[in-house]
Amino acid sequence: DEALNMALPAVEAAAAALDNIKKEDLTELKQFNNPPELVKKTCLMCVCLQPTGEKLAEDWSGAKLMLGNSKLLDLLKAYPRDKIKPKMASSARAYLKDKELTVENMASKSKAGQGLLIWVDAILSYYDVAKNVAPLREKVKTMEKAQAKTEAELAALNAKLGELEAELKELNEGLDKASTELKGLKETADMMEKRLKAASKLIDGLTGERTRWSGDIEELGAGNKRLVGDCLLGASFLSYTGAFTADYRAELLYGTLTEDLQVRKVPLTDGFRVEKLLTSDAVVQGWNAQGLPADEHSMQNGILTTSGSRFPLCIDPQQQAVTWIKNTYATQNLTIKTLAESDFMKHLELAIQFGNPFLFENVDEEIDPMLDPVLEKNVIMEAGGKVIQLGDKKIAWDEGFKLFLTSKLANPAYTPEVMGKVSLINYGVTLDGLSNQLLNVVVKHERPDLEEQYSTIVLQMSADALTIVQLEDSLLKELSSSTGNILDNEE
Repeated sequence: DEALNMALPAVEAAAAALDNIKKEDLTELKQFNNPPELVKKTCLMCVCLQPTGEKLAEDWSGAKLMLGNSKLLDLLKAYPRDKIKPKMASSARAYLKDKELTVENMASKSKAGQGLLIWVDAILSYYDVAKNVAPLREKVKTMEKAQAKTEAELAALNAKLGELEAELKELNEGLDKASTELKGLKETADMMEKRLKAASKLIDGLTGERTRWSGDIEELGAGNKRLVGDCLLGASFLSYTGAFTADYRAELLYGTLTEDLQVRKVPLTDGFRVEKLLTSDAVVQGWNAQGLPADEHSMQNGILTTSGSRFPLCIDPQQQAVTWIKNTYATQNLTIKTLAESDFMKHLELAIQFGNPFLFENVDEEIDPMLDPVLEKNVIMEAGGKVIQLGDKKIAWDEGFKLFLTSKLANPAYTPEVMGKVSLINYGVTLDGLSNQLLNVVVKHERPDLEEQYSTIVLQMSADALTIVQLEDSLLKELSSSTGNILDNEE
């Protein structure tokens, strides 16, 4: 196209040259019977190019016919230069072999001939260029067709790719959905497997408890009706029996008081035992492990010491209470003092503030009046907390504070005022308790290995019993307070 564009100015110049030709000039040429040779050759060249669309004789007669066409100038200007045939061009070019046939020479011969020669030269020049451009045009057309075909194929591929991408997107969405569903199913399966294991453990663990718990439920249900009499005897035991010996305590509690309640038809458990009401086997085993004898009288003393509303004053000639208290509270910052020591109040104040246990040993029949506010628990509320007045000081009161008083006197005579401030407990040894203690002494002397083994077993049994109670309480708490599926509770 660039080469053709370079040839177009010559064609346009030829058209301009044609504008200078008038019909009269062509008519003048036509009237020549024997025109100048250069003019004749120019006209024959035009005949070869067939501007009228007719194939005329390549002689002067044919030229005259062409010149006689009234529309010749218009046909020359509108000549279809892209449709020139090689034969036409070669025929016309044959006349150009004449070196005299030039535009300059033609100017002196004929004005019309000069314009026609300029036109022929331009057309032939355009043909020469177009002849070389034509294969390129064909190649371009071929390439354009190939490009169009390729673009069509590309569009089809893009459309197919779009379809595949849409299908892939749909498949990915399906995969994500299926993966999410699979994940949920796996989580559900894992949860169900955990629940199944938990259910198996729970069933295995509770199978043996069903009978016992069922019996306990029935017993507790029936015990509700007898609770009034049982609690009345328990309160009487805590309030009145502490100072008595084992025989008189049993006669008062299980004889006089029990018979009175039966006469008054107060509901009461048959074969009532205070130990079952106010303590448990696990707690008693713990006491035994810490040195408290295992006889009934000692167990009752343990109940009185730990469950009374007043601080205990233990009549302890054999030092049973002292030994047990020291062993029990040895790891809880127990402070041990006597009333004869001058600094006991300072240590007592610290124990009250921090809630630590405190033991007074070797108490006589007289108790220092400075202890009255503590024994009477004269606690007042001040600034949102509990305080107690000791002399001219106000001491913060901690509810964890425990006070124990023990006396080695076998038969002390305490005033009613003292007995009203403390819970008097008779730790005098019984025959059964003495027998057990003597047996322990003999075994310890003869077979210290058995004594050590026995102590280890007692401690282990106590710890196991306490652990069982704690686990049972924890299990019952979880079962009763569980707010979802109990099998999901890993605790």
